[in-house]
Amino acid sequence: MSPNPLSDRFERLAQAIAERVVNLVIDAIDINAVVERVDLDQLIGKVDINQLVAKVDIEQLIERVDVDALIQSVDVDALVRRVNLNAIVSQLDIDSLVEQTELGSIIAKSTTGVLTQVLDLVRSQGVGLDDFVARWTNRILHRKSATLPIGPPMLVARPAPAALPAAGHTEVR
Repeated sequence: MSPNPLSDRFERLAQAIAERVVNLVIDAIDINAVVERVDLDQLIGKVDINQLVAKVDIEQLIERVDVDALIQSVDVDALVRRVNLNAIVSQLDIDSLVEQTELGSIIAKSTTGVLTQVLDLVRSQGVGLDDFVARWTNRILHRKSATLPIGPPMLVARPAPAALPAAGHTEVR
């Protein structure tokens, strides 16, 4: 079959007229008036939040978070001021602490060393807590242990301390 030139011409004319009519209608519509007629409460009420949340890719969302900027925005001093030390101390079970640390035998041996031992215990618990928080932070931030520094930059950069004199030899000044 050969194409009908008259039919093609009418089709192109109809297409051109339709495009012109559509453009005239779009130009005549007042978008602000249309938006004002929309009931946003009713529209939001039709949104299925569970279905919307199910479509969220949590991993991709976490990857987009700038953790360094987030951490830098934390006011550590204000956070520490909010800690209620009295509440923490009131929850300590001293008897259990004494049993676990053998603090009773330390008190029996030396009353002057008790405070030092308690401070050492608190410090070691603090180090343990710091290590615990660091491990979880690294896990949450997907940090590989091989990429982490071996210590604080100012401590790691220092040269090793000089060797101590051999036992029995003392330096006289």
